[in-house]
Order: sequence, then structure tokens, then C-alpha cells
Amino acid sequence: MKTISNGFYRFLQYFSAFIVVTVLGGCNLDTRMSTFVTKGPIAEEQLNLFMLTVWVTFAIFIIVGGVFVYAVIKFRERPNDDRPMPSQGHGNPLVEIGLIGASILLLAVIAVPTLQAIWFTQETPDDVESRMGAWYSGEELAEEEAENPLIIKVIGYQWWWAFEYPQLGITTANEMVIPAGKVVHLELRSVDVIHSFWLPRIAGKVDLIPGRTNAMWIQAGDNFAKWKEKQGIVGPDQDSPELREGYASYLQEEIHNYYYGQCAEFCGDSHARMLFRATVVGDREFEAWVADEKIGHGTPDGRSWDEWYTAYEENPEQLTGDLNEGLKLFMGRAKCATCHTVKGNPRAVGVAGPNLTNVGARLSIAAGWLNHRAEDGGIDTEQQYENFFNWLKETDVIKPGNLMWEANGGGIGELIDEHGEPALLTDEEINKLSLYLQSLK
Repeated sequence: MKTISNGFYRFLQYFSAFIVVTVLGGCNLDTRMSTFVTKGPIAEEQLNLFMLTVWVTFAIFIIVGGVFVYAVIKFRERPNDDRPMPSQGHGNPLVEIGLIGASILLLAVIAVPTLQAIWFTQETPDDVESRMGAWYSGEELAEEEAENPLIIKVIGYQWWWAFEYPQLGITTANEMVIPAGKVVHLELRSVDVIHSFWLPRIAGKVDLIPGRTNAMWIQAGDNFAKWKEKQGIVGPDQDSPELREGYASYLQEEIHNYYYGQCAEFCGDSHARMLFRATVVGDREFEAWVADEKIGHGTPDGRSWDEWYTAYEENPEQLTGDLNEGLKLFMGRAKCATCHTVKGNPRAVGVAGPNLTNVGARLSIAAGWLNHRAEDGGIDTEQQYENFFNWLKETDVIKPGNLMWEANGGGIGELIDEHGEPALLTDEEINKLSLYLQSLK
């Protein structure tokens, strides 16, 4: 029996070691949603605070565990052990006061940096180089906004995100674009239930609460002053074209990227599929993106919108081609314009669903759940078409509970014919509608 028992315990030891090695071997700290690879001052501050807490608690574990192991080994009972009971420390004022003092000290070590981090992350800094007037040279920026940072209103819905740029007069959905190295002020609110905005490599989590506006600030990459400090270049007056070029290279090589975020608060059936993206670009690229968003879309065949709608109402057969057919479905049978806006189209002004302006230029749909980003950072057009097709055909399967499929008679899963019978979109109709949506870029 003793041999069997020893063999069993030896097996448990080897098996436990195998499990530990296997689990640790699968760890990767450099993932899309990693909080250990930081790309902004808030994420960096939070990581530093986390690591401080880890080291403090690890030290406590080593000390307490070491004392425990020492006591177990030194005072364990032996055969024929006639030693007297060891002296007890319970009630010893020196020991108890010392433990209390050590606890207070350790709490202070964690509490002070925690409070500093809270204050740092809550107050949007007034960074001169982040003021809109200092870097943004696009059109239509009001004079009073020149002294403010870029403001984005983040609005959470079940289960997608709206990003409004009130200073610039544009709105997009599920994929935000921000300039590198600039402070961005976010105003967060929800229209239905509690959501939580989380962009882990750049910033931490803040809740979106119905009936209340919360705020936070984010910044992708360090500003020029912080970058110089990390390079060991001291003094605010230290500036030169060479330094600016080095800073621009840092932003281009280390910060410009496509970042992944998600809702971090359970918000219903498709909470796990409420994702979003943040593309970090240079100042001029950001201005080009804004200008493109402002232009909007024309008709597929180059007519004016008045001419197109006249033909649509009087003789729709003359509007031929897959894109025109898709647009007719968008405006008519599929009821897309009831809920969605397409800038430029005077009758596609719905607000219940995501803004579809330039949806064909986005790297994902369905709030980031269906991706078509190619390895080179561009769009995989075949995958994009497949994603549009599958989304229109099986919206309720891809994202259960969403209002696009069923919305009190207004969803595409509730379409009926002239006799009141169910009449879902056919594959041919979905094909044409997918091609039209893909053309919105």
C-alpha cells in the first residue's frame, strides 16, 4: 500500500508540473486586448499601479508563506516527540502592534499611488499641442474650439457604438479614428442599459450609464514633452527639427495602428459581440479622413439625388445595375433607410441604427464581430462581401437579440409581402444589397 501511495503522489507531482508548464507555455502578454503592452499614458499609469500592487502582494505572500512553511517544518510533530508546546504569540502587544503597523504601511504604499492615478486619469490635461487650433488645419472648425482638445461623444447601444465628433460635424459607428499623440476627451453615455468603454492598450474602463454623461480622456502615444523626457532630453526649450522628426518616427512606427476595444459590462444577449475599433493615424491622415466623411455619397450612376428619386418614384425600371438595384432595396423593401443614415443621401437619415457613411471603407461590420481586415492593413474585399451577405441573411444568428432582425415590425426578419405573408430577402436581393453597401466608400 505504501508503494502504491508513494507512486500516486509522485504521479500527482509530475501531472501538476505538466499542467503548470502547459498553461504558462500558452501565455502571451502581447495580444490584441493586452493590458501589458501599453500605447498611451493612461494605460501605462494603470499598468504601473497594477505591477506595484502585484509586487506588494507577492512580497506579502512570500513572507507569510515563508513563516508558515518554517513553522510547519520546525514545529511538526515527530515520533515519540516529548517537546513542550512552543510559546504562543497570541496577545503579544509587540507582535500585534507590529502587524497592524505593517498593514497600514502596505496599504499606504498602494493607496497613495492609487489616488494619484485616479486624479491623473480623471482630469483631461490641458496640453497645448493637443488643442485643436495647434494641429488641426481642416475646414469648419469653430473659433471657440481652437483652444479645446478633440472631443468625441461615445454612445452605447445594444449592441453597437456611435462615435460623434461634434466639433467636426461627423458621426461614425463602431470604428473611431483619433490622431496620435493628442489628448482626446470622451463623453460617454448610453441610450438603453449600462455599457463599459474599454480600449485596453490605450486606456482603462469607464461605464456608460443611461441618463448620465461620464467623461474620460485617452491619448495614443506620448506627447512631445513626455517623449523627450523618456529619451533623456531635459528642458521644455529643447526643440529642433531633428527632435520633431524623431518624435514623428516614434508615432509612425510604434503608435499608428489598429486597436481593439469592447464593452466590458454585461449588457444583454450579445454583450460578448459588442466590440469596436480605434485607428490611430497622423494629423494629416486624420484631416483627410474627416474630409472624406464630410463628402458623403452620391448615386451609383452619377445622377443627382433629385433625378434619382424622380426616376425611383416614376419609373424605377430605368435604374439598372446591381448597385442601383441595391440602393432601391436599401430605400424600399429592406427598409434600411428607416434606421440608418448615409451622408449625401437626403432620404437616408435614420438614427436608430449605425451610421453607414463610408461603411464600405471600414475594416469590420456588426460592431467589430465580422472582420475583413487583410494582413497588410487593407480590406479583404471577398471577405467583406461575405460578411455583408451573412450579416444581412442571418443577423439574428450572428448577433442574437439585435433590433435589425426584429423591431416591432420594422426588422428585416419581419418583412411581409402584399398579402401579409412573411417574405424575407432572397439571396439575389441580399447579393445586390451587399454590393451596394460595399460600394459606400
